[in-house]
Amino acid sequence: MSQINTISEFLLQAGTDYRVFDMARGIRPLESQFFLEIESATLPAPYPRQQHAWFGILFFNKQMSNESYIWFVKLPLDEQGLVIGAARQQFLQIVVEALGQTLDKQNNTTNQLPENPFTFVPNQQQLADFNSIGRIELDIPLSEHLDLVEQYLTHPEQHDWRKVPLQGIADFTASLKQGERRHLLLKQFSTLAPDMQYALCASLENHQIDEDISLLLINWYHQDVKNEKRLHCVLRGLCQSQAKAAVNSFISSVLNSSNGLKSAVLMLIAARHWQYLKESATLSIYVERLVVCENEPFIGLYSDLVQIPEIREAMLGVLRWPEKSTELTQAIGQLFGQNTP
Repeated sequence: MSQINTISEFLLQAGTDYRVFDMARGIRPLESQFFLEIESATLPAPYPRQQHAWFGILFFNKQMSNESYIWFVKLPLDEQGLVIGAARQQFLQIVVEALGQTLDKQNNTTNQLPENPFTFVPNQQQLADFNSIGRIELDIPLSEHLDLVEQYLTHPEQHDWRKVPLQGIADFTASLKQGERRHLLLKQFSTLAPDMQYALCASLENHQIDEDISLLLINWYHQDVKNEKRLHCVLRGLCQSQAKAAVNSFISSVLNSSNGLKSAVLMLIAARHWQYLKESATLSIYVERLVVCENEPFIGLYSDLVQIPEIREAMLGVLRWPEKSTELTQAIGQLFGQNTP
């Protein structure tokens, strides 16, 4: 075991090809070298959640089999956001004891790991989206359910959306780079059953979407700004939007509206749109909303956001703001006094 120090090294020594995805705040691909630097504690995890890094690892050996395998792995992080080396080594020990150093299929035909504290099961949405992303990555045909989605979107009045499987929706959103499907979504979205619209948004959060689809979702929200579920779904769907300026403006407009006082909205912005909080004006509005909205989410959300490397300095800067509202001053006091008797 001493000669294997990282998951990357184990997978390479076992003769596999592999792909790694961050699963913490939407599914995002990670370059192999970047993943190695994260798991080696050279770089902090880019998207920490609940003081862990969350990964989906897809691996295969085409010379031995056409099958591919998936591990969903979570590794604890220290206060600097670095993977705790002892935990990684403990996970590797579990791997080697269960599978050997060469993924011996005679002993474990599925290359699955025993129950342990370092693996997790994603929710159904993430599982479906990960399956679609993995199939595209490996150039494997998508499921037969994709046809049902296209049939429904083409003629929603002729089909029951409840008969459309979640995997089909995941396959559809994963293949939007194909122009016909993108055009179909743009043309038909407003005619779909609300639950299908919600389902599409939930899946879109795991993909980069272009400006046209982003504006489609933003305009859909503006058609009924009092519909909280619609707002939540749009915030999710825009998670990885490439229309940065449009989303930034959207986030600002939401924060400046009555919806900006809802704790669920503020939680979604923290979970999906933290990068827009780097702008001082947006951060100022966001933080002041945190300290006056219901359910008092400041301590939990501040603690979550300050762990994200991209905005850590900006969040620490909040503590040094020369001009703070009374509510923010009190909230910061509670943040540092929460463990005192």
